[in-house]
Amino acid sequence: MGAILHSAAMPEASRQRTASLGSLTFGLGAEELRRAGLETIRREQRRLGELLAAKSPSTVESFLEPLNRILVAVRDVGVHGGLIFQVHPDEPTRSAGREISEAADRFFNEFRVHSEVYRRLRELDLTSADPVTRFGVEKLLREMRRAGAEQLAAQREKILALQNRLDNLSNEFNGNISAGERAVLVDGADGLVGLPSDYRAAHRPGPDGRIRITTKYPDCHPVMAYAEDPDLRRRLLAEILNVAFPQNIPVLETLLRDRGELVRLLGYPDFAQYAVEDKMTKDPAVVTAFLDRVRKLVERPAQVEVARILARKQKDHPEATRLEDWDSRFWTPVGYYDAKLREEEWGVDFQLLRSYLLYPQVRDGLFTLCRELFGIEFRRDHHGEVWHETVEAYDVARDGVPFGRCYLDLVPRAGKFSHAAQFDVRTGVTSGGLPQAALICNFLDPKTPPEQARMEYRDVVTFFHEFGHLIHTLAAGHGKWLYTTPTSLEWDFVEAPSQLFEEWARDPKTLARFARNPDTGEAIPAPLLARLRDSEAFGRASWALRQGALASVSFELHHRDPNGLDPAQLFREIWADRTGNEFNPAYHPVASFGHLTGYSAIYYTYLWSLVIARDLLTPFEARGSLTGPSVARRYLEEVLAPGGSRPAAELVRRFLGREYSFEAFERWVLAGAKPS
Repeated sequence: MGAILHSAAMPEASRQRTASLGSLTFGLGAEELRRAGLETIRREQRRLGELLAAKSPSTVESFLEPLNRILVAVRDVGVHGGLIFQVHPDEPTRSAGREISEAADRFFNEFRVHSEVYRRLRELDLTSADPVTRFGVEKLLREMRRAGAEQLAAQREKILALQNRLDNLSNEFNGNISAGERAVLVDGADGLVGLPSDYRAAHRPGPDGRIRITTKYPDCHPVMAYAEDPDLRRRLLAEILNVAFPQNIPVLETLLRDRGELVRLLGYPDFAQYAVEDKMTKDPAVVTAFLDRVRKLVERPAQVEVARILARKQKDHPEATRLEDWDSRFWTPVGYYDAKLREEEWGVDFQLLRSYLLYPQVRDGLFTLCRELFGIEFRRDHHGEVWHETVEAYDVARDGVPFGRCYLDLVPRAGKFSHAAQFDVRTGVTSGGLPQAALICNFLDPKTPPEQARMEYRDVVTFFHEFGHLIHTLAAGHGKWLYTTPTSLEWDFVEAPSQLFEEWARDPKTLARFARNPDTGEAIPAPLLARLRDSEAFGRASWALRQGALASVSFELHHRDPNGLDPAQLFREIWADRTGNEFNPAYHPVASFGHLTGYSAIYYTYLWSLVIARDLLTPFEARGSLTGPSVARRYLEEVLAPGGSRPAAELVRRFLGREYSFEAFERWVLAGAKPS
């Protein structure tokens, strides 16, 4: 597709700077990794002590700049260790990654309650500092206040012990999910009726005549969408919804109790109030009002959608009076009867669509799009060090200038992070190196060579979503301060750029560029793309209702008294209340709800950010094309590149020329697609 950046476009010194990982390389064994990571943290601890011991006045040059270098160095140990913990194929090395990640967490936990650092930061003379520097210091001081830096010494010690324990619990919770692969067995190839031919070819019976289907995405999602055998879908869904059960239930209960104890020490009534205080919402009442507004908006349309799906099921089973969990898309990206309805009423055949979505074509089409929209190009580094042979490494440039580095890890394997996310690899700041990030996803079947792998359309959308995070990280990784990078942006805004970027995967003109049958060379038919676009609106209300229910679970788990709280029971209660559907007590999805660690009470972010993303799309729509580079480059410069150097609402206001509104989201979620 032409998205190749030749080495001549990037000077050798700059490419080396981009690729450098310092002492922490992906080739280190467990002991080497542990030693290098811990030595770096100890070195930066010494430097912090020397900085605090200096008697010179606290200025930006003498105090803030060296402090920033210390924080960036330790953060890079933490993100490197966290990545290794989630992706490395060797279990001892994963454990070492977790160890240095937790050591970096302990450094930051201690730093945030360090009264002397706090005092020196408050004494900084910022009279001549630029607005970005002042804003970064303001956010750093706020974070330290919220962490307990103003508390008495004995109180700070209790807070620090709790924070360290919470980090360990979060890693334990996430590790159980990554290691929690489950499976069902199918008696022979006849049990896979309805599955795509390439899926069946990759899932042959073993010596015992049975086929093992795991809960990894490339295994389970096609089954839930296409398998004609409802009992297979039922059995597999039970495994999907019980990953990390029962082991994560006591971990979660302890995590919630410790969070409750922590915020009481900090003077907050509950963890939910603490979690939203520094977000766009700021107040729990704003969150509950927002979720109630979304629920009121979509509740009735969702019921209509469910009735339509049930009517389709009744064509096969006239006696049916309800949809089962394994019939529809409440728990997987595409449900069996959702797919049937979209095929029969809109003429959208997802298996046919899959045949046009060869992974290398999708990837290269995405690269070409980035070049045309933003001037960003990707050059494959075939010799760069990676953590697994299936990982792809790329140097990135913008308009010929080095811009960063990225990694694509898209094949599932034992012990690997089991969902889809962007992970930071290195912090981009002007005093250090260029930004580096990795997409950790599970799209490609390990039984199929990547160059032959077909992608599900829903996985293409997810690929674009995560790539939106990647572009944000790369674009914003060229500022001066750690506390003005995207990591310091309000966390209920961070999904908006990735949700906006999904729209290019849904745009027929963009899809047509790379959706081509590799066997015949045939481009995807334009009428199929038009029907796909029309069908996309069906199910949005149901999806929003589900997201609202999950957001309420996340919020209420942290808003209520954690003592004696049964997370699984609360999940069932909220699910029934928010969706109108009784929840099967044999399912325990709260045990694998990974967002409960990183996002804690603010899973509402996905809906809140989507309201903003739909409005960010309006300037593109006003131009009549999503591929207009003038709007795209303005969006990159005004929304993405500033990172956390301004409040999120200000970034949006500058781009739109007004405050964002709910209207675009309302039109989108109620579009009510009709058969063509």
